Amino acid sequence: MPKLAEVITKSDIEKPRSPRGLRKFVCCRREKVKAVTSERHAAIQKKGIYKEFFDEIIPLSIFALKIYPNTYKIKPILGNQAYDAIVTDTHGKFIEYIELTFPHDGQRDAKDAKLIVSRGYGKCHVYSPGEDIERLCQFIQKTCSEKAKKNYSNCTLVIVIAFLPPSKQDHRLYSQKINQVETLVQSISFKAKRVFLLLLEQYKILKVHG
Repeated sequence: MPKLAEVITKSDIEKPRSPRGLRKFVCCRREKVKAVTSERHAAIQKKGIYKEFFDEIIPLSIFALKIYPNTYKIKPILGNQAYDAIVTDTHGKFIEYIELTFPHDGQRDAKDAKLIVSRGYGKCHVYSPGEDIERLCQFIQKTCSEKAKKNYSNCTLVIVIAFLPPSKQDHRLYSQKINQVETLVQSISFKAKRVFLLLLEQYKILKVHG
């Protein structure tokens, strides 16, 4: 049975790829992980390299595909440096760094992940329409305030927002809630080249600074 390191490795993740190549790599690895129970459980709980893969590399693959030409190269970098990826152009010239941040309720998500692995489903969280985004705002505010203290002047900052797609009748309400999130993030003074919101499940990108 494949081991974790055989499904996803640091060296494999950090290979420079075109935006389409990175997205293909991510989708391929996700399918391989799903096929092995032990790997799927490790991924659900974001153990080891899976935390970076899900919190950084998957959002990065969506962002890069929508923002950069396919002649560019995206090189993810795992570690504690002040960025998560390096972008170069067709000739290998440096374009910019990318830093991704993923505001979420880490404690609740970790508890849910354990339940999913142990019994097959997590705790049911019931919200009124838009309440999930309102709850998420406290984590967005906290995360962005921390990021605003750091210098990202040569870096594009991507704030990853994850929530379940709304029902058709609630689209207008959710659009209003997202506008409120935009206003919240715009009110924060970042030392960054550009700042984007990435609505992960909707594959949508909103530019809020720069």
